[in-house]
Amino acid sequence: MDDFFDESQEDWKAILARLSHVRETGDYSAEDVELIRRELHAEDERVRGAAALAAEGCLFEPYILDLIIEIAEDDPNPPIRKAAIQSLNLVIEEGLAQGLEDDSGADTSLDYAEEWDEFQTGGLREDYQRAKGLLFSILEIEDDPEIQGLAVNALSDLGYISEVREKIVDLFQSDNASARRFAVRAMGKYPHFWDSELETIIKLDTPAELLKEAISASYSSNSPDVANAIEAILNHEDPEVLRYALLTLTNINQTKNLLEVLQQFILHEDEAVQKAARDSLEMSTRRNFDRYLKDYFGMGE
Repeated sequence: MDDFFDESQEDWKAILARLSHVRETGDYSAEDVELIRRELHAEDERVRGAAALAAEGCLFEPYILDLIIEIAEDDPNPPIRKAAIQSLNLVIEEGLAQGLEDDSGADTSLDYAEEWDEFQTGGLREDYQRAKGLLFSILEIEDDPEIQGLAVNALSDLGYISEVREKIVDLFQSDNASARRFAVRAMGKYPHFWDSELETIIKLDTPAELLKEAISASYSSNSPDVANAIEAILNHEDPEVLRYALLTLTNINQTKNLLEVLQQFILHEDEAVQKAARDSLEMSTRRNFDRYLKDYFGMGE
């Protein structure tokens, strides 16, 4: 009997290792897809959860998406449902990339027309609508704030839609720390909608994990007020917060004395902060040089 349990333990460990390897490398052979398809039915919850995560890279293979949607809806184990919902990100991303949210959709180039026709008449449109419908239904009926947060995160590329933005607000106002982090992460897709909210939480007394999410979400912002808020926390004691802050502040590029600010961190005691400062200086210098070439010599960037 002991030998049986030892062998079973080795089996699930080997399967987890293989699923993890496939997910990390992104190299899905036919055998790997079949493994994932099989293990999505596994009784062992550890294996089933790992398969749900690995399925993100092969969702459009036969029956994989059907199984992921079934797990996202009905699996009795919440962490496995979360893994399945997380994997649905790719369906939304692919649908948007192919213009399925927009009637204009197709690229006008002739060499793209045949490929576009396959997407228009084939399964991607149906898959996209199924995944989107499920994620919206989760937002309406699910009580678990983390599951709601994962659904919002999967829909965050649709953050210009009022229903998504309303749910982001609900999660942002939640008392659940994890839900708030998901909401802030979703804000990063369209930060110009959320400048005032992001500014309110980029403060020294904000918990470090939420603060990093807010700084990261601000990366594509153009707001001077958000830049000022980030500059005001550059005495934070957490090196990771400083690293995020320097890179985001540089990308926003609304700080008048930015080069001087960055220079202060070149000799910081933390090597990761030093590297962020050097990378930021290089980014800022290159941007300024490109602008100089464009303004004075009419050269493209």
